[in-house]
Amino acid sequence: MTEGFDGIVAQLEHQKTAIERALAALREVEGVAAPAATASSSGAPAKRRGRPKGTGRNLRSEGQKKRWAAKKAAVTAAPAASKKAAPRKPQFTPEGLQKLAEAMKKRWAVKRAVAKKAGSKRATKKVA
Repeated sequence: MTEGFDGIVAQLEHQKTAIERALAALREVEGVAAPAATASSSGAPAKRRGRPKGTGRNLRSEGQKKRWAAKKAAVTAAPAASKKAAPRKPQFTPEGLQKLAEAMKKRWAVKRAVAKKAGSKRATKKVA
């Protein structure tokens, strides 16, 4: 079984070298220099970096504050223009409010009468 794995590994390494040669040839044609070896290709694990120092954090913080301020200014400027163009919502006149109040009183009076007839505090039927 290990012979099969060894053969597979050897074949993959052969393909890897062929791919690397093809990439090198393409880079020569385009005139692009070969990239430097990275930590991942050398086999050693990449070193983790710590948190950014105070200066880097402050620069990022200031930049983010500027971006938010610009975004907020753009948002507050846009609604002011759109509010002028928006149609006004219809409002009730005092006479309209009075008619509405009277209609509601009539509806509740009918509902109370039905409940009283039924003998309970709540009406089971819906009255329109």
